[in-house]
Amino acid sequence: MGSMAQTKTKHSTSGPGSGSDDRLTKKELKQILNTVLREIDRDPDEGPRLSAAAAPLRIEFPDVRLVLNVAAADKGSHCLDWDFSARSTMKPKLRLTMDSAVANRVFQGRENPAIAIARGRLRTRVEDAGAALRFFPAAKPLFSRYRELVSQKYPHLALD
Repeated sequence: MGSMAQTKTKHSTSGPGSGSDDRLTKKELKQILNTVLREIDRDPDEGPRLSAAAAPLRIEFPDVRLVLNVAAADKGSHCLDWDFSARSTMKPKLRLTMDSAVANRVFQGRENPAIAIARGRLRTRVEDAGAALRFFPAAKPLFSRYRELVSQKYPHLALD
């Protein structure tokens, strides 16, 4: 199969951890993100930090038809509110769109978000430029917890 044919094949990507057996499913992605956000929400340091930076955020994964909405919580015992509803009433100030394979690489720290944006693999829509500037540095705990959880419970998705 030539490179053009591979590019057009549905769900194909390049790089380690992207073979058909290693494809991230909607169920896995939702479970991983829910677990990671729950852990961060409970953390007395990371929860407030991500909450301060998480101006309403929407991350869309069109290949698996999943949407994640994250915002600072109004409740005293929680730092974050999140849902997986495509019809959320939350008005995002930052919207990120990427396929699940790109998300897996970005969240594991194997692909730089700025490079993914430049190459068109990560699309952004920004209502508040400050939200975008605050999000990626504050998301480091999200990425490290994601990477740790994947290596422990989803090793078929781990990237070396």
